[in-house]
Amino acid sequence: MFEMCDGKLKLYSEVTETAVDWLWYPFIPYGKVTLLQGDPGCGKSTLMMSLIAAVSSGNSSPDGMKIKKPIHVIYQCSEDGVSDTIKPRLLNAGADCNNVAFLDEETDWLTLDDEKIRRAIADFNAKLLVIDPVQAYLGETDIASAVAMRKMLRQLASWATMYDCAVVLIGHLNKKQSSKELYRSLGSIDLVATARSVLHIERMPEDEEIVVIHHIKSSLTSRNKDVYFTLDEHGRVEWLEQPFGPRSDKSTKQLIASNLLKACLANGPTKATDILERLKSEGISERTIHQVKKQLEIRSIKRDSAWYWLLPEFEKSSGR
Repeated sequence: MFEMCDGKLKLYSEVTETAVDWLWYPFIPYGKVTLLQGDPGCGKSTLMMSLIAAVSSGNSSPDGMKIKKPIHVIYQCSEDGVSDTIKPRLLNAGADCNNVAFLDEETDWLTLDDEKIRRAIADFNAKLLVIDPVQAYLGETDIASAVAMRKMLRQLASWATMYDCAVVLIGHLNKKQSSKELYRSLGSIDLVATARSVLHIERMPEDEEIVVIHHIKSSLTSRNKDVYFTLDEHGRVEWLEQPFGPRSDKSTKQLIASNLLKACLANGPTKATDILERLKSEGISERTIHQVKKQLEIRSIKRDSAWYWLLPEFEKSSGR
């Protein structure tokens, strides 16, 4: 250790390496901040309810891994009623409400850097803190101010590390549909910069019953491929494909391939090589792709020595 007039200089050789531990691999790490963002009504809160239910009751996590033991969760939500909405949702999802708590905000508003949050994590030994939505817990802080946001988020991130607690911030998106997903968070880019993992959730435009999770940032491991789920008649999550778990059945693969093919070809003829690359990146085999291509009666045409695919409704306009 080197003594300095304004602090201590420490050698990296003195640091003991530690492995990252995960609440839900590779999406939500312990001791770090994760951002889950999406438009209103896309299923963000429902997804988190499913995760809270799994970890609070000691069941399997969404990736199929057995939870070692039930953990304590703090779920702080400003948009829904505690008794008429949040608790019924938790019970419906299968949560053990003895392991899920919240800070009462009836008389005192909370902010992300409020000391009460730190004390609650410590006293309850919480291993998951969910803030829903993050924009409601900024107090007087200007969300567009990089300096102010950085200071507030740094405090929260330090508590996550101190107590090895996974912190999930649920955020709304801005309306710039053309923006890259990483830049669609409301306010300062520091929100995205602070998060070690960023998940973007949306309903598929060609089939709004299907919700897709895009893993758009991962600082601690490789980004995962897209994961899909639907909601059953009770509003519970049903996975169409388990992330890093058992392969989904044939009908599910074909449903995903069908929706992706329709999306790729929605604007007319598209290069076959681009389509194959896109679907293979989602874990769809070439055999399944060609089976669904036949079912959808997708045509193949050749232009300038390259093959293109198109839906039947575009065949006349293609010049054939």
